[in-house]
Amino acid sequence: MHPDSSAALPRGRPPARVLLALTLIASVVHGCVLDGAPLDGLQTPAYAALPNVAVVQVRQVTAPATEPALAAPIDKPIDPRSAQPMPGMAESAVRVASNAPASASGTPGTERAESAGSSSSVPAEASPATVPQAAASSATEHESPQLRQPERPVPVYKTRIPPVTTIEYEIRRGGLSGTGELSWRPLNGQYEARLEASIAGFTLLTQISQGGFDAAGLAPTRFTDQRARKAARAANFQREEGKITFSGPRHEYALAAGSQDRLSWMIQLPAVVAGEPRRAATGGEVVLYIAGARGDVDIWDLRSSGAETIDTPFGALQTVKFTRTPRTARDTLAEIWLDPKRHYLPVRARLTQGDSDSALDLVLRGLQSGP
Repeated sequence: MHPDSSAALPRGRPPARVLLALTLIASVVHGCVLDGAPLDGLQTPAYAALPNVAVVQVRQVTAPATEPALAAPIDKPIDPRSAQPMPGMAESAVRVASNAPASASGTPGTERAESAGSSSSVPAEASPATVPQAAASSATEHESPQLRQPERPVPVYKTRIPPVTTIEYEIRRGGLSGTGELSWRPLNGQYEARLEASIAGFTLLTQISQGGFDAAGLAPTRFTDQRARKAARAANFQREEGKITFSGPRHEYALAAGSQDRLSWMIQLPAVVAGEPRRAATGGEVVLYIAGARGDVDIWDLRSSGAETIDTPFGALQTVKFTRTPRTARDTLAEIWLDPKRHYLPVRARLTQGDSDSALDLVLRGLQSGP
């Protein structure tokens, strides 16, 4: 070989211009990809001056998703009789439905499960979400009890409130006797009534009624009842809320106009008869809605049997008797004698429980008006 002759290039190697062009193209494409510029926007002067070379095609390939996306719901369901599922299609549909994200209703795979359930070839295995039974029971315990209404409307009467009075009674129960006192204290739009009964030096009961007055007469706010050595119980007349509640039972009753308790009725009845004297005639009736302290509220129909003379340690008295007849075997039989000359206040009262062998009988032995 002649020493001055140029060395021959290796066979098959592209010219330098071609290599330079390819290098420029690769650099521009790489820069566009990194910068986010569109690949078809290469309009630089250097690119235009390049010689024609072999075309290089660049395609963007999207990596497959980890899990197949769910198709949009079909507006019209496919008739399962015309559908020919491929082998394994049922199992795939159930598997995709169970792995699908929560739908708009918040239940995973609900729409898929319903669609699958319409075809006999695709079993539906999705179960709806349910509230735990323990949580439901807890919510029920905190719910307010239903407000019970009177079984029928209770009349509102005209009343005339008696003055401050203290009545002393002789107490009889079976073969035992003792003493009792009913203290009535209305003052400055409020009142307190207290009844205490003792036999052989032993306190049989203590009842206290407190409240005010309204258009229907006495308006109790709280009644407490303590029997013998048992704990006191209370009925609360929540007038702002319009209901009667109790210290023990969770019962709640609507607070009807003229509602009374097991002590205030002994003053309310005289106030009604004094305000409407015609009700003292034979057959006259006074209906009261009366609450006890043990969750019991009932309507008392008190009917007059007319004038009756009774003997008392205080002397013979001309009275008007009212009787409340019990409606059930365990109900209270109430008999009360009112004295027209003493503001129709009770000069005798006899209460008999349906399950008791003996009545509690209070008979007047002394009366004092004023403080």
